Amino acid sequence: MKKTLAASCLAAFGLIQPAMAGDMAIGAKVGTLGAGVEIVSNVVPMLVNARIQLNAYNLNRTITDTQVSYDAKFKLLSFGALADVYPFAGKFRLTGGLYYNGNKLTMTGVPLVGSYTINGATYTAGQVGSLTSTVDFNKIAPYAGIGFGDSISSGSPIGFNFDLGVLYMGQPKTAITATGAAANPALAASIAGEKQKLDDALKNMQFYPVASIGVTFRF
Repeated sequence: MKKTLAASCLAAFGLIQPAMAGDMAIGAKVGTLGAGVEIVSNVVPMLVNARIQLNAYNLNRTITDTQVSYDAKFKLLSFGALADVYPFAGKFRLTGGLYYNGNKLTMTGVPLVGSYTINGATYTAGQVGSLTSTVDFNKIAPYAGIGFGDSISSGSPIGFNFDLGVLYMGQPKTAITATGAAANPALAASIAGEKQKLDDALKNMQFYPVASIGVTFRF
């Protein structure tokens, strides 16, 4: 994974380096990947720009989609190497690229009235112990989308843009653990059933919708 990420970064900088002497732009954006910053450089005038981008955000909420209540933390962290193609020499763009995908969901079980209901069976908090769950995704995620805005060829030092696309994160990888499961086969079986429900609830999360708006400054 580290080699793949390093190769992606080098490829991105390889695209940007030839345009160092020309126009470049820096930008800030906000969207479904979190708050982000990016560097933009022209590769082919009026046709291709290259972008490197960093996004991050932490979202905390309570999840009760299954029979277990969770205090959940969704960590958004991504680093992207993107190419924007302007097929009509205007501001409409087609975008493709790769992201390092550090998005991860971490959940801690919360007992309801001193007990857990796991896959239809009730256990005391003492029987379960500490209940945790994680949802992780592929670390390298392809991206495809469309957008509007050209911070290099806009004719103004300040530009506005938006993006709309899809990040393919792969099938979610889930895990549920309880410290009391090793000594309780019934609890272990209930956790396996609960994991299956969690897998079913998250099966559509392999495609992550991306939408963002941003502002850039050309220099």
